[in-house]
Amino acid sequence: MTIKMKSYLGYIAALCLLTPFSGVAQRSNVRAADRLLQSDKPNYTEIRRLIKLAEEHEDTKDDAYTYYVKGLVEHTLYKTEFRKVTTPGSVGDTAKMFRHVIDELVGWRRADSIERQPDPSTGRIVLKYQKKIQDYVREDAPKMYEAGLFWLDRKKYAESTAAFSAALEAQRLLLPVGRKELPTDTTVANLAYYALVSAYTGELYPEVIRLGELYRDVAANKNEVYQFLAKSHMAMQDTVGAMPFLEEGIRLYPETTFYFGSMISIYQAQGRYKEAVALIDKALKVTPDNPNLLVLRGNVYFLAQEWDRAVEVYRQVLRQSPDNYDALFNLGQVYYNQAVSILANPLSSRLEEKKAKEYFRQSLPQLEAAYKVAPDQVRDLLGNVYYRLGLEKKYAELYTDKPSSK
Repeated sequence: MTIKMKSYLGYIAALCLLTPFSGVAQRSNVRAADRLLQSDKPNYTEIRRLIKLAEEHEDTKDDAYTYYVKGLVEHTLYKTEFRKVTTPGSVGDTAKMFRHVIDELVGWRRADSIERQPDPSTGRIVLKYQKKIQDYVREDAPKMYEAGLFWLDRKKYAESTAAFSAALEAQRLLLPVGRKELPTDTTVANLAYYALVSAYTGELYPEVIRLGELYRDVAANKNEVYQFLAKSHMAMQDTVGAMPFLEEGIRLYPETTFYFGSMISIYQAQGRYKEAVALIDKALKVTPDNPNLLVLRGNVYFLAQEWDRAVEVYRQVLRQSPDNYDALFNLGQVYYNQAVSILANPLSSRLEEKKAKEYFRQSLPQLEAAYKVAPDQVRDLLGNVYYRLGLEKKYAELYTDKPSSK
């Protein structure tokens, strides 16, 4: 061992013996970690121990140098694994490589945040590490995007979301001092969209909402993004949070029935039938013959027990689309419910009972047609109608054959 090497190791050993309660010692520990990182065989356990001490100490926990080196540790590990992965004959771990390239941002994001703040004593902003960090980030950002695609392809949605989010944070680190808004370019737009897709597909609804707050205005495919956000709020039983996205979706994309349909469902659940009908009428001005909207209108009248109006709307749908399952089944239910409501009155007259039987007869062809489309969903209601009409043979056949829906 050379004298120079002995001196260097002695210097490192001496630094490690310094008390962790000394601010000078902590700054020396960061420098020692930096030097160890540059050696041929870095001792990462010792390097991380030294950085952790500095992060926990009052004098160095807000020092940009501490977090610059923390990020540099992960960057070095990423580059090491990258060389293994890309060198023929060498065995590397792709997942490990991608995790390190994402983790480098943890330190660098903190270092960058500290450096962008004015010095309390002078009021000046001093950028000692920003250029170095930006050089590294500019080089590594494409790999973060690759990491997102890598995890997305493997259905690891939490990790793919984290990777795309990291790639977006990398774009923030490249911003000049004083600027906070990300550029509205295709790189940012696609990264934001993929981050939201990953979070929504993985049912990470709080993360969808968080990302939406940050990136909905810059993401690509804004129509789809607004649907992700509305659906995430609704999945968390937060209709109040969903409403602004539904309202904005209606304004921006009136041809997309999701927004109308979701708001109508919310109004229905709240018993706000007049508002639901008004919204449907507004939607029908855009697409007057849309059968789905017409069925929704019939459903609102159904729930409000405005039977005649419901019948009128369902009949309108069936004139356009005779095989529309929803219209057939719901029309059959309207007639059935009218009949049952009459028979539920113990004081109903023979004339009223006759009228109820007529309602059952009117429901029969609708339910039989719906049964051909979705037998499992219609069987019990249709069987009840057969029973009420005394059609025992048809009732028995219904439960003997039991064909299943395709």
